[in-house]
Amino acid sequence: MMNILIVDDRRENLLALEAVLNSPDYHLISASSGEEALKCLLKEDFAVILMDVQLTGMDGFETAHLIRARKRSKDTPIIFITAVYQTTENMLQGYSLGAVDYLLKPFHPQMLKLKIEAFVKMYLREHQIKLQNELITQRAAELETMNESLKRTTSELRKAESLARVIGETATDTVMTLDELGRILNVNSAVTEMFGYKPKELQGQHVSMLFPGDNLPILEAEFMNISSKLLNVAATNKDGIVFFVEIQIGVAVIEEQQIFIWSVRDITERNQLEKERKDRYKTLGKLVQERTCELFLANEKLNEEILERKDVSQRLNKTSTKLTNILKSITDSFFTLNHQWQFIFVNEEAEKYWQRGSEDLIGRNMWELFEELPEYYHVFKKAMNKKEASHFEIRGTSDVPYEVHVYPSDEGLSVNYHDISQRRLFERRIAQLDRLNLLGQMAAGIAHEIRNPMTTVRGYLQLLGGNPEYSARKPTFDLMISELDRANAIITEFLSLAQTKRTELKTQNLNDILNNLYPLLQADSFNQNKQICFIPGEIPNLELNANEITQMVLNLTSNGLESMEERGCLNVRSYVEDSKVVLEITDEGCGIPSENLRLIGTPFFTTKDSGTGLGLATCYKIVESHNAKIKIDSSSSGTTFVIFFPIPVGSSKIGSMISALG
Repeated sequence: MMNILIVDDRRENLLALEAVLNSPDYHLISASSGEEALKCLLKEDFAVILMDVQLTGMDGFETAHLIRARKRSKDTPIIFITAVYQTTENMLQGYSLGAVDYLLKPFHPQMLKLKIEAFVKMYLREHQIKLQNELITQRAAELETMNESLKRTTSELRKAESLARVIGETATDTVMTLDELGRILNVNSAVTEMFGYKPKELQGQHVSMLFPGDNLPILEAEFMNISSKLLNVAATNKDGIVFFVEIQIGVAVIEEQQIFIWSVRDITERNQLEKERKDRYKTLGKLVQERTCELFLANEKLNEEILERKDVSQRLNKTSTKLTNILKSITDSFFTLNHQWQFIFVNEEAEKYWQRGSEDLIGRNMWELFEELPEYYHVFKKAMNKKEASHFEIRGTSDVPYEVHVYPSDEGLSVNYHDISQRRLFERRIAQLDRLNLLGQMAAGIAHEIRNPMTTVRGYLQLLGGNPEYSARKPTFDLMISELDRANAIITEFLSLAQTKRTELKTQNLNDILNNLYPLLQADSFNQNKQICFIPGEIPNLELNANEITQMVLNLTSNGLESMEERGCLNVRSYVEDSKVVLEITDEGCGIPSENLRLIGTPFFTTKDSGTGLGLATCYKIVESHNAKIKIDSSSSGTTFVIFFPIPVGSSKIGSMISALG
C-alpha cells in the first residue's frame, strides 16, 4: 500500500481530497501545516505529496524547499494545489522548487486521481529498479567472493605442489627410479598407499604394470625428452582400480646409464576440484548472463519511463498553458498587483472593466491611473500589509454591482471582480416570492372568516335601505354597501394571490380573449376621455386560463389608463418574437421612478391614494402560473409591460410563422 501525504490547513479541503483519492491501494496521511508535513516525512516515505500553497505559518513553497533539501525525500513528487497563488510567477516558483504539477482550484477530481495513479506507478517502478540493482550488486559481490576463494584454493594447491617438489619426497607422492627399458629400480614406501603394492613387489617389474595401455610411451625415443615436465596419465592399483596421476620425470646419468626419476602424485581429488571449479565458473557465467539480461530489460524499462516522463512533462506544459488561457478568458474580472500597486497581470474581462488594454495597464500604478478609487484604498492596503483576504461590494460602471475578493500573495495582491447583478435580481425575486407566500398564508387564513360576517352585514343594510322608515338614510346605506363590496373585492384579490391549486389551462388563442375584452376596455377609455388601440398579430394557440388572463389584462390596462392625461392613447399589441408569443401594453403616462421599479409586483406596494397594492402582485402571480416572463420598460414618456408566453411544443403554426417573420 502506497503512502500519500496530503497537506492543507483547512479540514474541509483535506476531507475533499481524501474522498477523491480514497482507494484500498493508498494509505492517505493528512497534515494541517508545513511543520506537521516535515514530521511525517521523518517517519514515512511517500509516493507523492499533495500540498496547498497557502498554509498557516510556513507556506507550501518553504515546506517544499525543506523537503527537497533532505536526501531521503529530494525525489518525492510534489503537486501544489491552490486557489490563491494562481499567477504565472507562482507557478514558475512552484516548478522551480521541484514540483511535478501545479493545480488550481477548483480542479477536476478525476484528473487529479489519474495523475496520482501515474505518479504512484512511477514510484513503484523506481522502487523495483532500486531493489533489482541492490540484488544484482549483492550477487556480484557473492560471485567475486567465490572467485577469490577459488583463486586462493588454486594458489595453495600450487604452493603445496611446489613445496613437494622442492622437498623431493613426501609422504603422499610415490617416487620411483627406472632404467632405460622402463624397469623399476627403486620405489618409496608411498607406493603402498597409492597403488597397494609393497616396494619389494615392484622392484624389477616393468612400469607398465602400474600404467597399462598405450597412454605411456616410455620406450619411444621422444619419451626421453620429456624430462622435468608433468604428465597426466591413468594408473591402475593392485585391485585393478583406475585413477589419474600426475608424473614429473627427472633424468640422471649414473655410470653412463640414464636413470629416470618419476614423482607420481594422485590427482583424483585435484581433478574433482578442477571439475567443480569449472562447474562453478559455468554457473557464474550463467548467472552473469542472466543478470545482464535483467539489467538490459531494466534499462529498457528505464528508457520507457524516461520517455513517459517526457510525455507527462509535455502534457503538464500544455495543461499549464491551458490554465493560463482559462485565467485570461474567465468571465470574472481578474488582475494582480505588485507591492508598488502596479498591474502585473490583467485578463480580458478586467480590460473591459477598466476600459483599457493590458498594454496601458501593465506596469501602471492603479491609484494614480484611477483617481476615483481611493475610497477603497484602506481595504487594499490592509490586505497588502496584514496578509489578510478582504471581501466587499462596489458599484462598477453602469451602476453594476460587483463582489470584490482581494487575496494577498508574495508578489502582492490578486483581485477578482465578480458581477453579482443576477444574484441581486434572484434575491429580489426570492424576497418577492416570500412576501407572496406570506400574503397567501394571511389571505387563506382570514378571507373566509371575514366574508361571512360581511355578507350578513350587507344583507341587513340592504334590508334597512328598503325600509320606508329609513328612506332618508338610503344613500348612506348604499355607500356602506359599496364599501363592503370594495372590501370584498380586496378579499377576492387576496384569495387570487393565495390560490395554491394548479391553474387549469386550455388551448386557446390570446387574440380571442383580447377581442372579447376590447369593447369593455374601449368603453372605459371613452369615459375617461382617452383612447385605446388594439393591434393583434398572427399568433399560435397557447395553453391559457381565460379568467386569469382577463384579470391580468384588466389590471394592466386600468393602471395604464390611470397614469395618462386626457386624450392619451393606450396601445395593446400581440405578436411572435424569438419563438414566444408577446403581449405588449404601452401607455403614455409619466413613467415609473427608477427607485420604484424594483418594488413593482410586491404586495401592498402602491403609489395610489386609494390603491391596495394587490393588482400588479396578482398579475405577477398569473404570469408565473402560465410559466411566462414579464418585463417592464419605463421612461418619462410612458411605460411598457411586456409578457412573454412560451409556445407549446408541436404547435402547427410555429414553423410557418417563424418562416414568415424570418
